[in-house]
Amino acid sequence: MTLRNEVGKFRAWAEALPRATRPAEWECDYSDWADLRAEAIALLNATPADHWSRDDVADLLYAIARDNESEYLAGQLASRIDALLALAAMSVAAIENDAKWQLAHQLGKANSHQVEAEAILLQLVDDKNEYVSRRSLLALGVMKSGKAEALAERAWTSGQEYQRMAALSVLHGIGSAKLADYIERAVADGRQHLAHTARCLRQRCPPET
Repeated sequence: MTLRNEVGKFRAWAEALPRATRPAEWECDYSDWADLRAEAIALLNATPADHWSRDDVADLLYAIARDNESEYLAGQLASRIDALLALAAMSVAAIENDAKWQLAHQLGKANSHQVEAEAILLQLVDDKNEYVSRRSLLALGVMKSGKAEALAERAWTSGQEYQRMAALSVLHGIGSAKLADYIERAVADGRQHLAHTARCLRQRCPPET
């Protein structure tokens, strides 16, 4: 078997599920995850990123995206930094949003290749998908990027509650001198989750993300 075959099997299974009645975590019900994950890992182990075909890239991104509840495949890339950087860079122009945010999360922890990881995250943070953008911002905060503070302030200006929550988390994580001001703005905003995050930060307890 190959990853292409396993992805084909998953696609056939998924297409047979009526979209209108799929549960929120429908991918978890797939019975052959072990085979799909095994073939993805086999490809990562056997083929360097610069030898991947277009189908290889598409299949890896598809598999990672569908594995979004466990994040197992994305986690496997943590010890395969060259593959992580290559696949994340290729994901920027792809449509697999559930792969993008997982890759962004892994990039935030790529301490040994922070320059390359940051460059990709600075593209993903501008993604049109709100969740991809938000997780990329959080990853930039984790790596304490020099661009994180300005991007957190930009996220705040979006007015979106979860973007503002991410902005607070980043400002807190990087030790920004502007955090206290934004905490007060968040409390004044009044929306439930944002105000709760602000109050937690004010009390120095872990914020919601």
